[in-house]
Amino acid sequence: MWSSCEVLQLVSARIPGVCVSSVARDNLVALALRLPRVFSSYYLECRLSAAREQVDFLACTAASGDDEAAARARALDPMPGAVVHEPAWRLAWEAVRRWLDPASAWSARVPSLWLEFDQLNSRPAARQLPSLCVCADPGYPRNARSEHRARGAPYEHCLDLVASATPRNFGALFSVSNRRAVSTCFERLPPGGRIIYVSFMVAREPAIIKIYGMVPRAHLVTYLNDLRWSGPFDLLQYVVHTFCTPETADDTVYFDLAVEHEILPHTAITFSQPQLERPGGADPRRAALLTLLEAEGICAPDKGDALRSWPGSDRESLAHSSQVRIQRWLDVKLTVHAEEGVGGKGYLGFAPVLSMF
Repeated sequence: MWSSCEVLQLVSARIPGVCVSSVARDNLVALALRLPRVFSSYYLECRLSAAREQVDFLACTAASGDDEAAARARALDPMPGAVVHEPAWRLAWEAVRRWLDPASAWSARVPSLWLEFDQLNSRPAARQLPSLCVCADPGYPRNARSEHRARGAPYEHCLDLVASATPRNFGALFSVSNRRAVSTCFERLPPGGRIIYVSFMVAREPAIIKIYGMVPRAHLVTYLNDLRWSGPFDLLQYVVHTFCTPETADDTVYFDLAVEHEILPHTAITFSQPQLERPGGADPRRAALLTLLEAEGICAPDKGDALRSWPGSDRESLAHSSQVRIQRWLDVKLTVHAEEGVGGKGYLGFAPVLSMF
């Protein structure tokens, strides 16, 4: 498995400077040096407006065979001193270690974990803290286009995996009110809907839980009403009707919700890989979406041009190493907030993949 630092070296020449500043890039490299060799795919998250330079970073560890999982688990021992003394790091480190343990059943219930790091443009690596994103859908992304309901309570699987590794500092995340709000998001899903990730945003103040899911577009408003979501439905309808078109997506809507003892009054709509005819690379739906976002003033033209050129794949190599194919893909998120209006984010995905060619 390639280390995070090696993968970044392979892709760095293609990271657009207009989206990721030199400061963010330097902090990213320093952060990658601190990460254990357990991650296999990544996102750089940038803001689409010209005025915003924030860059976040996400790293994924996905289920694999027992031998590889055991090797990755060994990469987490011993726990570094900086991890031991920082509650957010300790939570993420321990959750990943328990999930990788071949003797546990966690990887069968939870196909992947992500760590998310915020504000690489302004926060150096030594001050970076991880939030933890837990995949709640055992069928994702393999069965992303069909309904999949796991046996039992998948939200309880997520909560139990993380709660068992959680320092006392974050005990409030697992309050009765939070568990009730999270379970409601699962229980009120319409036919064809699914919750994909439950994220524990412990690096933020206040720490919250985020829900990422998908419903058929025709059921989105009814679903949010069932959840008693109190956000700006007018802005949400504008986003759905303007940007969720046959030219940009399929008939599903991927959404974010935030929980802090109740479901908070803001959301986001994500344009995800399963909605594309050619996922994992260039697709005309992404170009059409970026054109719409530019026309509505949500995406700066130079950032739009950079994002259009991002998807694809190339064979890359480092000195004294074998070649590897780096796959690059693009996702987009539109945030909906009563006071802040509609904002845009670009997600530059990349991962090394096995390929003979």
